[in-house]
Amino acid sequence: MDIVAKQWKQQLQYLLEGRDYESLIFTSAEDIPILPFYTAENVKSPYTINTKTQVAVPLFISDKEATLKRIAFWQDQSVSFFLLDIHPKLTPKEVEEWLPANLQYLFTNSFAIDTTIYQKAGASMVQQIAFGVAQIKENPHTADVLNVKVAVGGTFLLEIAKLRAFRRLLNEQATILPLCLIAEVSSRGLSLLKSSYNENYVQLAYEAAVLGGADYLLPKNPLFFKNNNLNTEKSNVATIQNITATRNATLLNGMYAIESLSYEMYKKALIMLEQITKKGGLPAIAKNFSLIKDIKQKSQREQALFNEQYASLPAIDLYSRKDWDFYPFSKKKSSEVLELKRLWEPFEKRLKQEDYDRNA
Repeated sequence: MDIVAKQWKQQLQYLLEGRDYESLIFTSAEDIPILPFYTAENVKSPYTINTKTQVAVPLFISDKEATLKRIAFWQDQSVSFFLLDIHPKLTPKEVEEWLPANLQYLFTNSFAIDTTIYQKAGASMVQQIAFGVAQIKENPHTADVLNVKVAVGGTFLLEIAKLRAFRRLLNEQATILPLCLIAEVSSRGLSLLKSSYNENYVQLAYEAAVLGGADYLLPKNPLFFKNNNLNTEKSNVATIQNITATRNATLLNGMYAIESLSYEMYKKALIMLEQITKKGGLPAIAKNFSLIKDIKQKSQREQALFNEQYASLPAIDLYSRKDWDFYPFSKKKSSEVLELKRLWEPFEKRLKQEDYDRNA
């Protein structure tokens, strides 16, 4: 340990007034210890990422003239990449014939893998990486670019580490193609609370996606249960553009904490990937339902930790049914299917019941 690191540790031990230094070490849900401070000694294998994130605007394509008008509008807002979801009556070939020349876009059915379902179901970050890489290895992609969709939550440092570890493992294990990570903010950590919580959560997730090295980032309405309107979309796009104007993944290259956490995440995902291979690959563990079982175990653990954190949550107003455009609660599914569920749902249901009891 160098002199500066020793001095820091001595100062912390002095301030602890007899308490153990180890009490400052927090072990995350990923079983990765987060230290009070990091030094060069903690960096075992640095990995450079120089991605500069851009905003990507999703568009539903059903009409030629309306589509071209919306594309022109967003291009005037300095948007250059679009995620296109086409109406069943159309084909990608038809749409491509009338899209502007040199337009950068991707059809929603063109992802090599979409790992967002794992995150929304409560899979650990290590699982999200390992399952995604396993899926790619077992289903070789023939396109010019390997497009991967990922979901990002609000645990800032670890989400940054996840994206950087994911890119590293994909590049090493699964592809010789150019890699494109397209990130969206997950609804798993969003709530119905009438507070600034959702806005802060989305902002943190945006920042994590940019610093973690996503190639493109989709805007997210903090009021996830509401339909988007043009003003909301413009605001969300502008927020991402303001972040990407001053931040990018390069800023964190060589940063002790990020390099250390990313490498720990990478190592754990690599070990899990090797275990998946020994068990016969992703199809084998999906067939015997151990994949779903493993994800549910992690989901239950995450929910328990979340419940403990917010056990003493005071009464807070919720957006009610009249505010919803979309039903915000998960629906009970078979035990053989992944359940996409928000962490706040138990609290919201409890608060709704308490409010009903008070007014009964």
